[in-house]
Amino acid sequence: MGNLDFGSIFTLTLFAATFRMATPILFATMGGIFSSQSGIFNVGLESLLIIGAFFAVVGSVKTGDPMGGLLFAVIACLIATLIFALLHLELKANAIIVGLAMNIFAAGMTNYLLVEMLDATGVYQSDLIIGFKEVHIPFIKDIPFLGDLVSGHFPLVYVAFLSVWVVYLILYKTPFGFHLRAVGEKPQAAESIGINPKKMKYFGLLVSGLMSAFGGTFLSLSYLNLFAEGMTAGRGWLALAAINFGGSKPVRSLIACLIFGFADALAVRLQQFGLPSQIVLMLPYVSTLIVLLFSAISDERKKKTAASKHKRLNTARA
Repeated sequence: MGNLDFGSIFTLTLFAATFRMATPILFATMGGIFSSQSGIFNVGLESLLIIGAFFAVVGSVKTGDPMGGLLFAVIACLIATLIFALLHLELKANAIIVGLAMNIFAAGMTNYLLVEMLDATGVYQSDLIIGFKEVHIPFIKDIPFLGDLVSGHFPLVYVAFLSVWVVYLILYKTPFGFHLRAVGEKPQAAESIGINPKKMKYFGLLVSGLMSAFGGTFLSLSYLNLFAEGMTAGRGWLALAAINFGGSKPVRSLIACLIFGFADALAVRLQQFGLPSQIVLMLPYVSTLIVLLFSAISDERKKKTAASKHKRLNTARA
């Protein structure tokens, strides 16, 4: 520990890796924000990521194209999300219980299909898997510092960060976003002005499945180019923490995703310096606890401020 050279740890490569590590969490977070804004906290994001990762590999092997893998992942995740929606919205099952059940089911299902469809146990890695290639942005790649930081990432990294802006525009600058948020905040009031709450909740959940499919595809066709049991490593849960930290707002949630991505990248970096793996692997989860702690403190301060304002108004009226 005492011989660590921090200058060799906190390099430009580490910060570039942060973007890559944050990408699958960011996709799941942006999708989860849609369902959260519609009034459903989708606890099943972890299941959607692992389903997306598995079927992306299957699609890549079957079609010989990473876009084919992405298409397979999207279809599989939309089907899984539709099952979630039917159980919750039509059969009135508790959304938290359904989400937890989906997480357990998805882990077992992908392990079973790994054997049945790909004839592998634990890990499937093959030359048949065609992943996405890194993109080197013209002109920018030649700029010192900026080129190393921004250029040379996989396409889905750029899509993930672009999605933050797109989600913000849809939620806060379009009638659809207004209707979605209205259903999440005041479903009875939304229904009174002609908005169909159930329809909007379906949309919110399906978008969460769509975005998670992109996150799962990134894991298996960009980040690793393989499928392994449990390869999501709790990233769906980190996405839920990011949503909670950001108050279901895209930009604030992005900050949490970057913190998690940095902690993950730092953990990988520190392993190269011989630190005990038990300590290193704790970093992403320690960062989660810290983020949630700050989120809880911030929420408590807001409640106290609101209560104080309400008290002053009542005093003034009296």
